[in-house]
Amino acid sequence: MRICVDTTILIDILKDEFRDCQEKLYTALTKGDDLVAPSVVFGELMPQFKGNTKLLEVFLREHKITILPLDKDSVITAANAWIKYLKRKAKAKCPQCGYKLILKEHFLSDFYIGGFALVKCNAILTRDRGIYAKYFPELHGYENCL
Repeated sequence: MRICVDTTILIDILKDEFRDCQEKLYTALTKGDDLVAPSVVFGELMPQFKGNTKLLEVFLREHKITILPLDKDSVITAANAWIKYLKRKAKAKCPQCGYKLILKEHFLSDFYIGGFALVKCNAILTRDRGIYAKYFPELHGYENCL
């Protein structure tokens, strides 16, 4: 089974937090699942390694996670979900010019990960349940993580 690993799980491992989520990754490793992540996850993890890509690559290799590029179908899927998200967000007006501003809570990278997981994987391993369940309802959570 191909599992998309979200950045949240990898940060949990680095900070030794949310052990139940970490255990799901180790369960997948034990079962021999194919663990992958889109390239945006690599970018999100770089600050944890102070930009040292060699250390980051060692960490990913030790956890048997392959980084894959985002493909056009994944980006289109992500963009369609992002558009729905932006339409649902509350709007505020600029007090000076009256221009409507969209209030955002999530980042486009979350949607890239969701699009990638839906198009390229059988399930996603994440701690961020809400966004993926709401904007990618067809996406399955690994070990009931959604």
